[in-house]
Amino acid sequence: MNVDTTELREMFEVQNEIQILFPHVFESALVEEGITIPQAITLKTIKQEGPTCRMSDLAAVRFLTPAAMTGVVDRLIHLGLVERKFDEKDRRVILLGLTRRGEAATSTIEKKIEAIMLRFFESVPKADRAASLRVFKKLAQYLKEQLNAPKKK
Repeated sequence: MNVDTTELREMFEVQNEIQILFPHVFESALVEEGITIPQAITLKTIKQEGPTCRMSDLAAVRFLTPAAMTGVVDRLIHLGLVERKFDEKDRRVILLGLTRRGEAATSTIEKKIEAIMLRFFESVPKADRAASLRVFKKLAQYLKEQLNAPKKK
């Protein structure tokens, strides 16, 4: 099956546009919580990795340096949404977990974002949603494979 390069460019442009627009739309869901999009993504990642996760693992999952991740986490700790713990077996290992307030904020944010997305997807036919989901899953799998592929010299 041939892929038209014009079609490919258009898909890439639309994906870029969506990537730019998403944060602006979702900011309204974050205003009341007083957090930024990178902080919200970090909260969600900690929740997914939880109940605790290592700072180094969190940085790797988010494709950030440990120093950059520490800055985001420090702000979340200051807001009372995340707590830092030490691994009982190795005190050099820093573990992160959501506080009760962090769990509540994450849940609230997820519900607000779900409501925003639900309003959109209600207008999209089920067959289109199913086709889009299949394409997104294939793209995600392909990208994961590319990340794990041996580097060519």
